[in-house]
Amino acid sequence: MALRAPVVTAVVAVVGLAGFMTVNSVGGFVVASETTAEQPADPSEQPAPPAESEAPAAPPAESEAPPTSEAPPPPPAPTFPAEVAYAGNAQASPVAIAVAVKGDEAAAYVCDGANLESWLRGTAAAGKLDLASKDKSSRLTAGLQGKNIKGTLSFNGQSLPFTIGVAKAPAGLYRGEGGETTIGWIVLPNGTQVGISKTGGKAAPAPTLDPATGAVTLNGSRIAAEKVAGDTTFG
Repeated sequence: MALRAPVVTAVVAVVGLAGFMTVNSVGGFVVASETTAEQPADPSEQPAPPAESEAPAAPPAESEAPPTSEAPPPPPAPTFPAEVAYAGNAQASPVAIAVAVKGDEAAAYVCDGANLESWLRGTAAAGKLDLASKDKSSRLTAGLQGKNIKGTLSFNGQSLPFTIGVAKAPAGLYRGEGGETTIGWIVLPNGTQVGISKTGGKAAPAPTLDPATGAVTLNGSRIAAEKVAGDTTFG
């Protein structure tokens, strides 16, 4: 029995030493781990800071195209009344002018009240007049200007400008025929009459016409007068 005690003591000592070493070993491991965790990380291993997000570029300003200015439509062409008559004098001239319009047709008479006269026919369209005598020796061109017509008369070798207004009844243009006699009358808006009577090629001032009766007596013969319209025809 005395011999077993040292052996037991040795065993206990060995076991205790081993345990101490184990504890120290574990403790050292733990300490080492703690030390490692507390060391600052290598700056080179630090994650890169997030890139600064650039503000989105402002969209380019939309250049507004200047508004296109459309040309206004042209004004409508002036038109003549369905039926109308104009009468007046050429500028600075004794020549009287009367024009009758009906639809797209026109008739005119010009005279000096003494011995020169001419009957004309032509067209009336889009506010324009174009008339000529049968032998083409006289021509009248004109256009609407408000309620008047303004144009030029080529007559007896002259170019006569004129501006004449509407001839309200009884003013206007009249024509009478009887036998060899033809009479033309222009009744101006102020009531003045200008006309020529022609018998057998001989011209003379026309007798005064009473528009109410619509007739005259010449050389004992009664000659009826008719109001000329734009579509009136004559030889």
